[in-house]
Amino acid sequence: MKINVKTIIIVFLVALLGSGLGTFGVLSFYNSNIGNGKVHSDVVLNEVAYTSIEKGEYTKAIEKAYDTVVEITCTVRSSITSDFFFFGGGTTESTSAGSGVIFSSDGYIITNEHVIRGLASEDSIQVKLYTGEVYGAKVIGSDARTDLAVLKIEEDGLPFASLADSSQLVLGQDVIAIGNPLGSGISCSNGIVSALEKEIYINNVYMTVIQTNAAVNAGNSGGGLFDINGNLIGIVNAKNTSTMTTEVEGMSYAIPSNTVIRIISDLIENGYVKDRAALGIRVYTSSSFYQTNGVVVSEVIAGGSAETAGIQANDIITAIDGEEVSGYADLSKILDAKSIGEKVVVSIVRNEEKLEIPVILQASTSN
Repeated sequence: MKINVKTIIIVFLVALLGSGLGTFGVLSFYNSNIGNGKVHSDVVLNEVAYTSIEKGEYTKAIEKAYDTVVEITCTVRSSITSDFFFFGGGTTESTSAGSGVIFSSDGYIITNEHVIRGLASEDSIQVKLYTGEVYGAKVIGSDARTDLAVLKIEEDGLPFASLADSSQLVLGQDVIAIGNPLGSGISCSNGIVSALEKEIYINNVYMTVIQTNAAVNAGNSGGGLFDINGNLIGIVNAKNTSTMTTEVEGMSYAIPSNTVIRIISDLIENGYVKDRAALGIRVYTSSSFYQTNGVVVSEVIAGGSAETAGIQANDIITAIDGEEVSGYADLSKILDAKSIGEKVVVSIVRNEEKLEIPVILQASTSN
């Protein structure tokens, strides 16, 4: 068959012209009708319903918990030591930034003891609410052994956290940390429960805590760890940042809510944890008094167990019931397992003489 090139070109041009006219017709319709806001009754245009984004579990939990977390700042005093006697010692003041959780509508707030440790003045404590309002706060009670403290501001009708049963936590469940990282304002991070009943050593004390991989930083201390229902399951108190050889991320800790409930009840009622077996002593924790074995008694509390038994200031406690005491943390851990009224044998060194002193433990009368 012979192909006529001229005929093909004519057909192509006609097709092209028809296509152009069709396109022009569509555009003309759009410009004359749609562009002018006139739409044919058979045409539906731009009728998309813009509705609120469906709230997920995290959103609902944060909405419930967010307003219960506060920013805390205060002025603290710390000691300065020097290897050169002519410089002497002294103290320096700095600002401590942390977090807290409101747990009653009339202004009681949970935080960490270490956030307010070494207060230069109780008048320096400032609490900033979710509304931006700032209040002065006073210390109701604190407990270094559990790293918990209770503050009070004079306000009513506040949102407050609902506390969950931390014994019901399971590995891998979702959690949300809300706090004041780096003193930069309240923010949230999420993670999971990484470990239950994790024992850590911090601030000279062994503690049993919840471990999570939720991101926390300095300033999150005293803030809340919440479950996916927005209920408080712990008070954030520490982060592991490094070992001797490795930088660490994703290892954060919180004091379980069941511990919190037990401790804050005593702090509100007494200002200290009342029903706790105690030796009735204070010990040096300064590095100047560290021992390779034992802790040095700095003070014997009048009327306490130690005074009754004959323990004296500057005695070095090396063991209790044969269990070695190599530092304050060991002493606290051993006493935590004892009961009020229990008889223990305290091994001490006094003027290089080793003594075994029986002591009947009494209830603590102070932090």
